[in-house]
Amino acid sequence: MARRLLLEGHDLASLLVQVADELGPGAKVIRAERVRTGGFAGFFQREHFELTVDVPDAPPARRPVRAVPQPRSAPAAVGLDALLEAADAADGPATPGQGAAAAAPVVSTGGEAFADVLAQVRALAAERASATSVPSPAPTAPADAMPTVVLPPQPAPLADALTQRLGALGVPDVLLARAPGSLAALVAELPTAQQPPREPGSVIVVAGAAGAVDTTAALLADRLGLPTDAVVTAGAPGSRPPGPRGRGSRQQPSDVTAAHAWRAASRKAPHAWVVALAVGEGADERAAGSELRHAFAADQTWAVVDARTRTSDVAAWLASVGPFDALAVRGLFDTAEPGAVLGLGVPVAWCDGIPATPAAWAAAFDRALDGAPAWVG
Repeated sequence: MARRLLLEGHDLASLLVQVADELGPGAKVIRAERVRTGGFAGFFQREHFELTVDVPDAPPARRPVRAVPQPRSAPAAVGLDALLEAADAADGPATPGQGAAAAAPVVSTGGEAFADVLAQVRALAAERASATSVPSPAPTAPADAMPTVVLPPQPAPLADALTQRLGALGVPDVLLARAPGSLAALVAELPTAQQPPREPGSVIVVAGAAGAVDTTAALLADRLGLPTDAVVTAGAPGSRPPGPRGRGSRQQPSDVTAAHAWRAASRKAPHAWVVALAVGEGADERAAGSELRHAFAADQTWAVVDARTRTSDVAAWLASVGPFDALAVRGLFDTAEPGAVLGLGVPVAWCDGIPATPAAWAAAFDRALDGAPAWVG
């Protein structure tokens, strides 16, 4: 009869590793929940994860018998390097330990996207365990044995089929040329973006369409543990829709001179800054946005792009406003070609608000493949 355990922690990937390392390969994650506690009116909540794990009882002891080598099948592992809440570990400060919450916790699994990603974690973990299993040593032939006949290598139709399917998902040829044997092998080698700077006075400029760029900048500041006033909205005149009548706009630097003055004063701040730079759609608006981006002298620049937009249009926008250090991609789980953004020449930092970890990429590809068997080529 299996024992049921409840594990809690602020990092989902660490919990999965703990399950694999401490509870063994027989442990099975049957439920994962994201729990938010405290806060006021939905803001400033603390978040952690809870895993419900079934651990089978140890089998009864048996009389020792002579060991006979047997082929071992790889058990399904549970560990993985990063996933959804790796946002707090990969690009955010560690959250405080759990305590008695003032309000009742609100439990959420994050909807279908969270459930899909969790399902892919289990599949990817199983593939990882299979890849790390150690085969039994081959017997050595005696000295007078017949010469060994070397057979030609057998074709790998499954790997070829996987390459074709990934090519249909927009994955660039330069990545497919490495002939990945599995989806797990491909996502493990994808380029990664640098971590955002956290030093006081440093500036991260997030450029994109008004609305989307504000949401991304606010989320990035929250992940970095910055105060709400560390987010500065900016943009050339006309790049943002007018606000409600009678209300002051939070928009601050709107031209190169104002951006230079703001940047000189921002270096004395005790925290980092996130600038939400709205860029219009026209050629003149893009040119003005590029000048503002340069005037802010940012330590790192992000671009908010939509994976559902034609790749050539996104590349042209990046070339006219950039250069950029990282991409925050929206709509990756809603496009038929999630791999197309990998050909833009800029590392992806976020996809739909979560860190672009191998698990997140695998989930996006698996969703686009509609569950086709692509984990093992």
